[in-house]
Amino acid sequence: MQEAWTARQFDFAGPVERIGVWRSRLAGTAPRILAATRGLASAQLAARRGEAWSIQEHVGHLHDLEALHLRRLDELAAGAPTLSAADMQNRATWDARHNDRPFATVFAGFVAGRQQLIGRLAALDAHGLGRAALHPRLRQPMRAVDVAFFTAEHDDHHLARIEELVRTAPAAPPPLPVVSTWQSLPMDAPMARLERRRVIGEQAMISHITLHDGCQVPVHAHANEQFTCVLSGRVAFTVADGERLLGPGEVIWFPAHAPHGATALTTAVVLDVFAPPSTTTGIDDRGKSPGR
Repeated sequence: MQEAWTARQFDFAGPVERIGVWRSRLAGTAPRILAATRGLASAQLAARRGEAWSIQEHVGHLHDLEALHLRRLDELAAGAPTLSAADMQNRATWDARHNDRPFATVFAGFVAGRQQLIGRLAALDAHGLGRAALHPRLRQPMRAVDVAFFTAEHDDHHLARIEELVRTAPAAPPPLPVVSTWQSLPMDAPMARLERRRVIGEQAMISHITLHDGCQVPVHAHANEQFTCVLSGRVAFTVADGERLLGPGEVIWFPAHAPHGATALTTAVVLDVFAPPSTTTGIDDRGKSPGR
């Protein structure tokens, strides 16, 4: 049994020097979500219990509120006397239709928003962290450091609910295998001289990429771990410590957030494996190029 969030009382008395603790908790929310939901089928992630939110909607809700947290930091920096109030009806989450999208997409949206929030908090000095304004519902001053604490507590509130839903989730039959040929899959050409076909699963995705001679993929980075296997042709990969030349049968691993780029020295075919999956990765996030 979990108390209602609105029944909670808060004491915003922690020193600004505690910001490192709160940032650490905020950064830990995404890994905890992944750990809690690992192995669940899409139907389990999107299943509602009556009118209560699904696991997926709880994750989406955490993302929906990042805009409020960031707006409150803006208001504190501008010297506003009172902070923006939250929509206690949570219309943004009810209207977002989070269950209609892949879980990986909902989760990726949360990760991107959370990185922005942590970055904003990390940029504040002691003076900025100590600026205060009235919280409209709690009727007490809230500082920027308290926004971090309050958000971490809110994360935990919904993580507890997510973990409860995972524990009580009804068993789901395992999904059936799906067989495809690369030629039968939709092909897109998100940048010049590059063609892509993808299979997106629940825990990973694989991309069949044709890089025509001279194709250049700019250096970029993404949260996904990536393995690239060259099937044919030769590709020069730009990495942090220089360049790697790969030919047929060779594989390169890019850890999460590792900068990398590629140049096709000849027309080449590669297989990219990403984990976790997402509809966009790296330069795809800028809407111009494939997840490479």
